[in-house]
Amino acid sequence: MTDLLLTWGCSYLLHSSLLIAGLWAAERAGWLARLATGTQEMLWRLALLGGLVSATLSLLPAPAATPADVARPAAVLRAAPPAPKDVAPAIVETPATAPPSAQLGALPLMAPLAPRAHDLAVGSAAVWLLGALLMLAGLARQWAGLRRAVRRLPVLSDPRWRSFAVQLAAAQGLPLPELRSARPGWASPLLAPGRVLCLPAWCLDLPDDEARAVLGHELAHLRRRDPAWRLLAAVMNALLWPQLLNRVALRRLDLLAELACDAAAAAPSGQRLALAQSLLRCAEALKAGGMGHGPALACGAASEGSPLSTRVRRLLKGDENAPRERRGVRWGLVAVILVAMAAMPAVVISHTDAGALLERLGVGDLSISTGGGSHIVSRYPGGSFTVHLDGQVTFNDAEDDVQTLAGTLTVRERESDVTREMTLTSSGDGRIQRDYRVGKQPQPLDDAGRQWWTKTAARLAEQLTDPLVRAKRLFGRGGLDAVLADLERARDDFPRRQRIEALVRLGQPLPPAAQDRAIAVAAGIGGGFERRQALQALAELTLAEPQQLAWLKAAAGIDSDFERREALGALAPKLLDSPAVLAAWTDVLGRMGSDFERRTAIAAQVDATSHPAALAAALQAADRIQGDFEKREALSAVAKRLQGDETELVAAYARATAGISGDFERREALAQLLDRPKLGAAGLERVLNSAENMGGGFERLQVLLRVAERLGELRPVDAALVDHVRRAGRSLGDFERGQIERALDSLG
Repeated sequence: MTDLLLTWGCSYLLHSSLLIAGLWAAERAGWLARLATGTQEMLWRLALLGGLVSATLSLLPAPAATPADVARPAAVLRAAPPAPKDVAPAIVETPATAPPSAQLGALPLMAPLAPRAHDLAVGSAAVWLLGALLMLAGLARQWAGLRRAVRRLPVLSDPRWRSFAVQLAAAQGLPLPELRSARPGWASPLLAPGRVLCLPAWCLDLPDDEARAVLGHELAHLRRRDPAWRLLAAVMNALLWPQLLNRVALRRLDLLAELACDAAAAAPSGQRLALAQSLLRCAEALKAGGMGHGPALACGAASEGSPLSTRVRRLLKGDENAPRERRGVRWGLVAVILVAMAAMPAVVISHTDAGALLERLGVGDLSISTGGGSHIVSRYPGGSFTVHLDGQVTFNDAEDDVQTLAGTLTVRERESDVTREMTLTSSGDGRIQRDYRVGKQPQPLDDAGRQWWTKTAARLAEQLTDPLVRAKRLFGRGGLDAVLADLERARDDFPRRQRIEALVRLGQPLPPAAQDRAIAVAAGIGGGFERRQALQALAELTLAEPQQLAWLKAAAGIDSDFERREALGALAPKLLDSPAVLAAWTDVLGRMGSDFERRTAIAAQVDATSHPAALAAALQAADRIQGDFEKREALSAVAKRLQGDETELVAAYARATAGISGDFERREALAQLLDRPKLGAAGLERVLNSAENMGGGFERLQVLLRVAERLGELRPVDAALVDHVRRAGRSLGDFERGQIERALDSLG
């Protein structure tokens, strides 16, 4: 769900940015200025809302594919369902329904969403949703406050204004708005929720023609339903707050709305100059009183984002100078934006990570499933390979032809300028009809076609066969060497990882030489997620020191801290405590840039094993962590595995705490060590050495009082340690030193 939400959000940001930025560029180039105000408004609204539509369309299930459209982009990567253990042939069944995921252009995904990318997705989606909730809450509060403020305004009883309002509302077929006197801080006439027209004090003395112009402008807002649109725009802006370009579109729409209402109010004879004069009076009121336009959720005659000077110039030009265009031009432009909205669902930001992006855009044979059937999609420089299977298929033992087929299988391959296509259709009597084409023309299956099909069938069998079923078949034919050779032949990360997992699940003993070959293949996997999965599978084996060293070297080459940490967690229970292995393990941790991932890996390792050598390596790795909190957490994980009488480990632990700059974090780390049951005088001395460098008086006092408490457990009491406690607290205040003395006096 989180991935779907983030995919939709990223796609919306991309689509809306393209639409709004494109229209903005057209405006900057002067093209929009040649269009009528209504046309411009329609285009900006389409640009504002188009990203919502296109991003949603991109996530809708794709229609069932047919042999004519198998080259279309596939939707979501799925591993083929595992076949029963007693079935030898490869069987691929069409899933009932599988909603498509998003894709980057026409390129399918090469791997599931990496957990580290998933963590980023969760965080980004959470920030987006939290920001939207906060902004919606603020908007609701603003709306409620505006409603309360308007209800408290005094009703306007001026008979002249009420007479004008009745006449103009009746002429336009609108309900009569309620007239109220605006608050002192509102300089512009405005429409508030509930069709309430608020008039500032300066308006009440306007001449009749200017009063009618002001009322005509506000009633035009009502006729256009601008208050509802402004509220909708505010809600949309709150929900989609990461899209900053929405503000550009909304400012343009505010200005266009004001221009449209100006044109409506100025339509009666003689009203154009009157409306311009009223706008100038409004500008003078804004400048003289230092007042604001009014609430953002209300529609005002001079709202923010609608420059008065632009509107006055437009009014003074007259209708004859207003831009117009032919109706065909208007609808042609609308059609262009609609076509862009329809095409944009093919361009979607999906769950890819930057490190593997080029690889994902390159080559790869992929098993893919959608609601329309099972697919294989491969793209490479100069060619492509696509498959659509609707039903189920088995291959012969030689894997050079289809043995049985229920349904339809279509294969198309393009190499340079030559496109070959084979369509296999099952008949009711078990026979398979074959339709072979070169280009679009049917051809008899000649020698070249048979050679192509033999190679293609082997490729299909390799891709569509469940990896474990394939491994068992190969093992039955040629033993472990056949399985390893097939593993080494895999060209892409995904099948390599799948075949390594199948090799481990075979349950056959793997000699060191076989383990070396499998680890070498895993080390050649470029994608961090796939390499981690492969190494996790290999970690289930019993690896000797040379194999663990090779395994750790492969883990060090993973390009993601999260994936490294997850891989190390799989090896943790079996990690050898030899110096070489622990040095290699420390090197993998040293390649992590994230303190959180390093600390989590250390905690997982010490939870899995309590060998003194492993704990010493963990302390060495923890000492390199930069963040105080993460270092303290890593040290605490080690402390829980100590008894307190491990002299060298306690000394290393105390030295590591000295590297914590925050007094609270250091105190917490030392407290963990002081809780060890067998901590003796030597350990207390180490704690005091670390506590002496603490700057915070309160934190240092807590450590010293805890040391004094532990001193009471030693018999006889060590006088040198008592003096050390006093020295460590010498720079504290009188009150703190008094507490220390009382604690020491209790020792007797």
